[in-house]
Amino acid sequence: MADLRPHLNPARLATLRGLLDSQRAPGIEALLITAPYQLRAFCGVRVSAGALVLTAEGSVLLLDPRYLAAVTVPGGVTLKPYANARTFSAGIREVLGSARRIGVYAPALSLAAMNELNPQGELEFVPVDAVLDDLLSLLNEAELEALQRAEALTRRAIAATFAALRPGISERQLERVLLDSLAEGGEGPAFPPIVAFGELTALPHAHPGEAVWHPGDLVTVDAGAVVDGLHADLTDTRLVGATQEDTRAHALLKLTRQALDAAIRATRAGVLAGEIDEAARAVFRAAELDAQTLLGIGHALGYQVHQPPILRLGSQEAVKAGQVLALEPGVYLPGFGGVRLEEMVVVTGAGAVPIARWQVPEMAAGQEARS
Repeated sequence: MADLRPHLNPARLATLRGLLDSQRAPGIEALLITAPYQLRAFCGVRVSAGALVLTAEGSVLLLDPRYLAAVTVPGGVTLKPYANARTFSAGIREVLGSARRIGVYAPALSLAAMNELNPQGELEFVPVDAVLDDLLSLLNEAELEALQRAEALTRRAIAATFAALRPGISERQLERVLLDSLAEGGEGPAFPPIVAFGELTALPHAHPGEAVWHPGDLVTVDAGAVVDGLHADLTDTRLVGATQEDTRAHALLKLTRQALDAAIRATRAGVLAGEIDEAARAVFRAAELDAQTLLGIGHALGYQVHQPPILRLGSQEAVKAGQVLALEPGVYLPGFGGVRLEEMVVVTGAGAVPIARWQVPEMAAGQEARS
């Protein structure tokens, strides 16, 4: 499958080209992009493999011929087919020409691929991971709209999952409800979802199993949908069917809500990721539960579900307007259970806007004119 994203941000591709021999990537003679999600972000194509090569001579997108009839590439990008893995590497080397110092995204380029591209050892692969991560974390208005739709789809799926709770249902059965709901729109789940009951909610990355739900058990559901390549991520923990109002679980739910609200209030463009983490952490610390939390309370997301900046303890990376953050403070008590609450917010200069309430500026202006 492949598709054209008409809302592709042309400035992102131009900025990528500007990295050649710039101060942000000194001495780089060419750029090699191979991660499929990055090909989608830069070129608007939905493919499972390929390569974008940028040199002083131009920009070339190498794709399997089976994609050619289904894709449209941005202006200024030449489409070049390849027949198989061997000709793929040869095609990349041909496009690189005389370039020897190649900027790459290291997590997406295996040692085997580097050896295939560089059998004589004449090429130098230079990681430009941080630059690419930063560039892809800034979303345009249409991408924010797509992510907003992904969030809404995820929220509906989580609501349907909780509505399906009944005594004796297993985590795995409830996961099936969740996955079926996520399949009703978009491109499927952003990651393997979490469904956990009772004491198992104390596992931050629990895997759905055969545990069954009993009224009064904590229930954690963590899921995300994908729309136009943009990944959502939401978590909800609830106490359903409890017979008492004043319980330890209710206290943890209230405390985690306070931590989430504190993180949202602390979020605005220019604030350090570690400061957002500290805003939530201070709430747990005051309750003497800091040791029962994780070392980070969130992350950016977009073309990947987890991407920098990571909101972790002590991080000095500043968040930027146009990024979307998943804020997910949680507290985990082995032998009892855990609570995690997660919301997605758009970073602006004035603060954090829940993505469900975010509006395209033109849309908001039109609504004001009609009111």
